[in-house]
Amino acid sequence: MSIFVIAEAGVNHQGDMRTAEHLIVAAKRAGADAVKFQLFDAKILGRPELEPLQFSLQQMADLKAYADRQQIEFMCTPFHSEGVLDLAAIGVKRLKISSGCIKDKALLRMAAESKLPVILSTGMSTVADIREALDLLGYHFPYKYDQHRTLLHCTSAYPCPISEVNLKAMETLRHYFSPRCDIGYSDHTQGITVAIAAAAVGAQVIEKHLTLDRVMDGPDHVASIEPDEFRVMVSAIHTVEEALGSDHKVPQPSEAETRRIWGRL
Repeated sequence: MSIFVIAEAGVNHQGDMRTAEHLIVAAKRAGADAVKFQLFDAKILGRPELEPLQFSLQQMADLKAYADRQQIEFMCTPFHSEGVLDLAAIGVKRLKISSGCIKDKALLRMAAESKLPVILSTGMSTVADIREALDLLGYHFPYKYDQHRTLLHCTSAYPCPISEVNLKAMETLRHYFSPRCDIGYSDHTQGITVAIAAAAVGAQVIEKHLTLDRVMDGPDHVASIEPDEFRVMVSAIHTVEEALGSDHKVPQPSEAETRRIWGRL
C-alpha cells in the first residue's frame, strides 16, 4: 500500500473560500492524496482570535464538493463531538482527530459510533494516553467497531525543533499497536527533510501543513510549506518508499549482467 500523504490546509485559508479552493488545487497538483481542513467553533474552543478563520458546515460541504471535482479526498478535523456527525452527514471518508482532542471522551466515543476510519494524532501524549483514547474509539471491541485506525506520531510545537521530533517513537507505537493500527507521522518541522525521513522509517501516512505563502498572517504558516516544496516532498516520499523495497536479500534483476561477468550465474 502506497504511503498516504495528507496536505493539511488547516486554517491557512485565512477564512476565505477562494483561498481554500486554491489550497485544494495546490494539494492536488503537488500529488497529495487528501487535503484537510478543520471544523471548529472558536467560542467553544475559547479561542476568539480564531473566529475569523472558522468555516461553517455548509462551507465545508461546498469545499468537499469542490475537492471531489478536483479528484482529491476531502478530510476534516472536528473539534467537538457534534462535528463528527456533521462531517459524516456531508460524506467524509474518514475522520482526523487532533492531538488536542485525545482526551475528549465525547468526541472519541462519537467517532467510534460513526464507524468511519479514524486517524489520530498523538502529540503531547504517552502510550497510556493513547491506550485510553483507543479504548474510547472501540479498539478493544473489534466486532462492533471494526473501522480502520491510524496513529500519527507528532510533536505539538509549531514549528517543532528538530531535537524534539523523536521519529524513533514511531517504532514504539508500532510495537504496541501494530498491526491493528497503521503508524504514521504528522510533521510540524520547517522544511521537508523530516517528513521524507519518516517515509524511510516506515510511516504509512504522512501529514504536512500546506500554505500558499509562508509569510501570510496566521498561526500555522510558519510550520507549513508552499506548493512547489510540497510537490518535491511528495515525490521524494514515494522515491524513498520505492527504494525501501523488500526485506528479502536476493540478487536483483539489474545485477544479472554483473553476475554473468563475475561468473555468478
